Amino acid sequence: MIRIFALPRALVASLLAAGLGGCATGEIGPTPQVSSPMNAGDVTIFRDGSWVGLWAPIVLRIDARKVLKVGRNETYTFPLPAGEYVFDYSIGFNECRRVAQIYPQGRYRFRLAPNCAGFNWGWGY
Repeated sequence: MIRIFALPRALVASLLAAGLGGCATGEIGPTPQVSSPMNAGDVTIFRDGSWVGLWAPIVLRIDARKVLKVGRNETYTFPLPAGEYVFDYSIGFNECRRVAQIYPQGRYRFRLAPNCAGFNWGWGY
């Protein structure tokens, strides 16, 4: 009897591990290289604890390059060289896109919302 249930448990455990591994968050690609810290802005990307898209990480792209997978209640900060960038992200069937101008020594906060309505930013010098 015990051996009959061993296979389903092992199968469930391996499927669960594979599923959770696919949802891992964090850096998935490099951000544009900073050659001079004085010519870069500090960018903070955050996602709140919204229940929309509960199990799906948001994939952020900068200039069409995948950079981050952001889960619920996560924040990432990195330097970005001054210039104009296209920030876009997707979650499920929603695609959100904005052009952002990054200035030297600026501080920027980008909120990623699953419904695209909250893709806003603020800056300070």
